[in-house]
Amino acid sequence: MRTEVDIVATVDRGVRHRAVGGLGVRVTSPGHVQLIGTAATPLGGDEIVVRIEVEPGAHLHVGSVAATIALPARERVDSSARWEITVGTGGRLRVDPQPTVVAGGAFHRSDMSVTLASGATLDLHEHIQIGRAATMTDAVLVDRDRAGSWIGGLRVDVDGQVVLVHRLSLGHGTPAGAAGHRAASSVFRYPDDRLGRVHATEFAARLQLAGGASLTTALGTSVTAARGLADDLEIESLAVAT
Repeated sequence: MRTEVDIVATVDRGVRHRAVGGLGVRVTSPGHVQLIGTAATPLGGDEIVVRIEVEPGAHLHVGSVAATIALPARERVDSSARWEITVGTGGRLRVDPQPTVVAGGAFHRSDMSVTLASGATLDLHEHIQIGRAATMTDAVLVDRDRAGSWIGGLRVDVDGQVVLVHRLSLGHGTPAGAAGHRAASSVFRYPDDRLGRVHATEFAARLQLAGGASLTTALGTSVTAARGLADDLEIESLAVAT
């Protein structure tokens, strides 16, 4: 299945949106939208494309009502999601969906491409977990559920200048997986001129990037643990939803 979502935030006409495939869009309040699953996706062979445009001066908050579960299909285990994000001068965007969970031997790839004007504001959150419930007691089922893998990429350009090109892997066969980390939480912020910080004991850090941005990344045994670490590093300036 191919899913395509287009969301455009404007100053004078509110939010316009279009969706086909396994996701829908619901406007919950002015400038706030939620992505809603309308079919089981992503399964093996599925592709999701989300395009978000915030016009100059407009504000938008994008969330989701439930976690995204990536599962294998009978003949294919791979699926993909691509986010294409543009924010104009004076525009403000916060993207903070529920976690993506990769399970059952699925391989899911996520790529985000962001284009910002220098006067834009962006808070971009991503939360990933390999495997589902932590309460499973059958070791065979646990191993099968946590056999998946994920690769995520993020590229950010500001006024035509590259600010960040970043890639992270989780799951079977990755260094993070070998170290017992099956979840990650990341936050990209622009503008952000704070100094970087590295957690004293955990795999978590907030990096100060050239170009006036920051990237916080935390690894953990669960998405709850990873998100908690990221929040601890971000607590001084957590974005307020508008």
